[in-house]
Amino acid sequence: MTPHPDSPNAKWARHGYQVERIPRRGSGGHHRIIRDPEGRVVLQDAGHAGELEWIKANLEGHDP
Repeated sequence: MTPHPDSPNAKWARHGYQVERIPRRGSGGHHRIIRDPEGRVVLQDAGHAGELEWIKANLEGHDP
């Protein structure tokens, strides 16, 4: 399934970032870890709005 182009998942993929989903113990759902193209963790469990904010500030909110 292809993510919506404006979703965090699509934006991460567009910039070469990897999203790891780790199951939460006992509460269901997943903990998300975002890694840059070199494998460094840049964001953890920030939620939808937090991820979009980080992407805008660090990847799409400035001129290349």
